[in-house]
Amino acid sequence: MIAEFDDRKGAEPLVVDLCIVGGGAAGIAMARHFAGSKLRVALLESGGYKYDPALQALYEGQNTGMQYFDLHNCRTRQFGGSTNCWGGMCTPMTAVDFSHRSWVPHSGWPFDAQALEPHMRAAHTLCGIGPYGYDESVWGMLGKEPLPFASDLLWSHFWQMNSRLGKRQVRFAKKFRGIIQDAPNVQVFLHADVVDLVLDDNHRRVTAVKVRTRDGGEQHVHAKAFVLACGGIENARMLLTSDRQTKNGVGNQNDLVGRFFQEHLQTPCATVTPEPNDRLLSYARWWELGLTHARPGLTLSPTAQQRHRALNISVSVDAVYDERFLWTAAKSVWDDIVARRFSAKTARNIAHCVTQSPSFLPDTYRRLRFGARPMGIPVQYTLYARAEQAPNYDSRVRLSEERDRLGMRKVMLDWRTIPLDHTAFVTITDVIKSEFARLRLGRVDTFDWVKEGRWPDTLVGGPHHMGTTRMSDDPKTGVVDANAKVHGLDGLYMAGSSVFPTGGHANATLTLLATTLRLCDHLESRLRAT
Repeated sequence: MIAEFDDRKGAEPLVVDLCIVGGGAAGIAMARHFAGSKLRVALLESGGYKYDPALQALYEGQNTGMQYFDLHNCRTRQFGGSTNCWGGMCTPMTAVDFSHRSWVPHSGWPFDAQALEPHMRAAHTLCGIGPYGYDESVWGMLGKEPLPFASDLLWSHFWQMNSRLGKRQVRFAKKFRGIIQDAPNVQVFLHADVVDLVLDDNHRRVTAVKVRTRDGGEQHVHAKAFVLACGGIENARMLLTSDRQTKNGVGNQNDLVGRFFQEHLQTPCATVTPEPNDRLLSYARWWELGLTHARPGLTLSPTAQQRHRALNISVSVDAVYDERFLWTAAKSVWDDIVARRFSAKTARNIAHCVTQSPSFLPDTYRRLRFGARPMGIPVQYTLYARAEQAPNYDSRVRLSEERDRLGMRKVMLDWRTIPLDHTAFVTITDVIKSEFARLRLGRVDTFDWVKEGRWPDTLVGGPHHMGTTRMSDDPKTGVVDANAKVHGLDGLYMAGSSVFPTGGHANATLTLLATTLRLCDHLESRLRAT
């Protein structure tokens, strides 16, 4: 069932086994997982089916640290969450990301990558991509040979795009709406704004959440277990703002909630002028893989990361085309086709397009039909980096004294980096320059900011919000335990990338779905036992 929470006006308080707060990727994945089970599940979503600027304004906040996106523009308050607008690039975190690294402060997860592998495969299926593969084995699936980079320096990895040919990215609200709506044990309530967590008298258990209706009324929802799945910023905000019974907020006895905010550091870092026998083109395109797309990238090997004491980082090779003549000719051909005219000039232009790039016509068709990028003859390549950020105690989400229309304190984001974050950019550009020279692939020109140890104006985040309710077996170094349960509290769990101790270079969605499905297994066992 999917309904408006306002329709419950005057009804008895809702009592369920599991209450999920937030209807984005994590929340919808949980609701789908429990659909048809014997557990009574409620999902509370602030938004509706459509984008609403008035609701989006509830995300407004202040940036007090490094330059960052406006906080109301980098997430979506709508059923489906940010899957309504995400690009769909998926790649998993790898073994090194879960390990303790002596040169990375606060690194290490309470479980290894192998423990998450079955959930990663299930998350892959949820995203509608496949076949499963993200490492060098994908080259074999494509029937291609990778370039022979030194294996102790550079590894290939792949992104997959969760959009099928001719279709848009998978939108979770649309894809799973039917399953959730038809499940007799699942109730989804839209326009249900959770404004407070209610504890028992001993402050040891969450017993209810307070929900504000659109007319200003309030109701409580009671459950055996609650999961906050509101995103990497709002999860922290909900804990911090629930300070009516506990002075510093729920789960914040060690002043860790909101700290260790991490992003993926993304920016161009170098250019490559290719050799005449250009062999980089296979690294600069999206390949058709089954009914989806796959794109290669280059990442530092774990050995190179350890040797150079660098964080995890990936670089895509982006082609720059000389389109002055090619696209002029192509436009002329297109105009002739539309006008249904054919002349000697049309023939010459077609010949020019075909000789300049043998794949020009079919790739142009794919662009027009499917949105795929055409491949011409690159005159240059740009190396675009996506890097891990080290956990930083002082990079944090806090609350301001300003309040939104629901009476909740607004967010202040103080995004900060440390010198270690810059090291990976220096290392990977040096390694690529050396390897490209050895293999005679082209001349690499590293941007000045890399050499000078500063950040460029082009630096952006994912936006991927991670780390603010980080996971650790020790309550002195983490907000939640290995099962994503808030330390010191019964019945309260966190879902999403806010629990990541470290973020690797991988886009967050696939891994956050995997950790969410792992949490589902734990909750299923726990709730059935009770």
